[in-house]
Amino acid sequence: MQRKFYLLLSLLALSVSSALAQGSGGTLKGKVIDKETKKPLPFVNVVLFLNGNLITGGQTDPDGQYTIKPIDPGTYEVQFNFVGYQTQSQTGIPISAGKIQFANAELSSGVEMNTIEIKEYRVPLIDKDGGASGGTVTREELEKMPSRDALGLAQTVAGVSSAGTGGGISIRGARTGSTWIYIDGMKVRGSTSLPKSAIEEVSVITGGIPANIGDATGGVINISLRSASSEFNGGLEAITSGFKIGEQAKGLDTYGYNLLEGSLSGPILFRTKADGSKGRPILGFFLSGNYTDVVDGGPTFGGVYRMKEDARQAILANPLRQNVQADGTVNGALYNADFLTATDFVKINTRM
Repeated sequence: MQRKFYLLLSLLALSVSSALAQGSGGTLKGKVIDKETKKPLPFVNVVLFLNGNLITGGQTDPDGQYTIKPIDPGTYEVQFNFVGYQTQSQTGIPISAGKIQFANAELSSGVEMNTIEIKEYRVPLIDKDGGASGGTVTREELEKMPSRDALGLAQTVAGVSSAGTGGGISIRGARTGSTWIYIDGMKVRGSTSLPKSAIEEVSVITGGIPANIGDATGGVINISLRSASSEFNGGLEAITSGFKIGEQAKGLDTYGYNLLEGSLSGPILFRTKADGSKGRPILGFFLSGNYTDVVDGGPTFGGVYRMKEDARQAILANPLRQNVQADGTVNGALYNADFLTATDFVKINTRM
């Protein structure tokens, strides 16, 4: 009984992970043919690499066609290997969530087998995947943008707007509650705060929503996170516009915005080659985090007035006074705070 329970639990976990991957992954399709005869090549090995790591792969069918899915978003290197043919490597192939990418190959036979033909990806004039409409912000693009929030990056896509500070995201005029947000295939509600260094891409679907996502009536925002790399690398970023010194904010402005963000990535375990040397990594890690501090989130142009400490203590000690009439009778009580004057306040330029 216990063994059946564990088996059922394992199958459930696999089905859930598969469903999540289908919701956030992309698809790579194509055809492999002989360069001279133009005939399809069956059983060609198609291997995908990301940051030097082998991610997934597949084989062509008897007609030379192949389909690999689901694939995590990113910029991949695709290698085509076949016995008797020169290996071909295509670099810079972008894979986006919920979209189909095409990569065809023509392999040459009877040439030097120890060399690899490398081709760089070029954006096609016609997008064969004419399904869902929207846009994608890639890693290279978001690094050049001032916005650090995933939803702020999504607003650069046509048809996406914000309901205001602290509001939700509206797609094509729909209600903010009709916008669904996914992070690596997991539907999220509430906060989507992520370090900018952890985001691989932000994909927005404004129309033609795929059936595997469901009944979203507005639009869908897919946020894909970065993965491990084959070599150790990291970064540290610091931004500041001012600090609070005493009761005043000093710097470029009175917001006093300070950000410290860092990331670290690298391999953990490697394959061992036949000669005992270290091969490609099979397990890695990626860490990212940030710390934000704001002195005043909404400073005013004329500054802020705050009660002096001695006046505050006097109000706390005696919050009320008798309401004495002209004839000497007492008619209730009055708040001492109503009798404060300008000399009881001090002007500061930050509220925090």
